[in-house]
Amino acid sequence: STFSGICSKVCMPIYGMIGFGDIVIPGLLTGYSAYFDTLAHPGEIKWYYIISCTSYAIGLIITYGALIGMGIAQPALLYLVPCCLLGVFGTAFKRGEVLAMWTGRAGVAAPRPFADEEDGEEDNLNS
Repeated sequence: STFSGICSKVCMPIYGMIGFGDIVIPGLLTGYSAYFDTLAHPGEIKWYYIISCTSYAIGLIITYGALIGMGIAQPALLYLVPCCLLGVFGTAFKRGEVLAMWTGRAGVAAPRPFADEEDGEEDNLNS
């Protein structure tokens, strides 16, 4: 009986709840970060993944802090998404990999705009 009372206070607080979307949406970024780490830096420490998980934890702490401080329900994604994005893209900016992170082309040269049209024009000029 004592155990269930303690468990209900710790595991099921009466003032907050995280929804499924609050886990899935940042989880997609975390999964992508792990994938990008594997492509961009094989065999190295997965810094993007670590930063993404840490940023999510910080976002949760801020969310619960706002919930307790304001005493009313808070939209968790309002705090989670900026924390996760700032952490991941801040790291990408510091490493000079923002374009590669955004396009998902780690280790591949950036695409040239209108590359097909320029190649076609050269063929027409030579004819």
